[in-house]
This record gives sequence, C-alpha cells and structure tokens, in this order.
Amino acid sequence: MEDFVLSIPIQDKALIETLAQRMGWTMRKRRTSVERFINSCSKTPQMTDEEIQAEVNAVRQGL
Repeated sequence: MEDFVLSIPIQDKALIETLAQRMGWTMRKRRTSVERFINSCSKTPQMTDEEIQAEVNAVRQGL
C-alpha cells in the first residue's frame, strides 16, 4: 500500500468517500495520521537537551 495526501474541495468529500469505499481504499484525515505518528513515538527522550544542542551546533558548523 502507498499513502497519498489528496486535497479536495469539501463539497466533493462524499463522492471521494463513495469511490474509496467501492475501490476498497482507506481514507483518514491528515490530522489522524499525525496523531498516530505522535502516539507511536517514545515518551521518554533518548537524548538530553545538551546532546540535542550539540547535534544542532554540529549541523550548523557543517553548513
């Protein structure tokens, strides 16, 4: 399966939902995808603030 983001006028939503249902596709709002990603992330940071700052500084110096 491949995920796509499709922007459509709100008045065409019912048509697209019907088409998706008939084709066996799954539709979800972009917000739902973002929420699923956030919920799947680790709740405890893997890096300290100092380590993050060191990474940012390293990237900036490399530019």
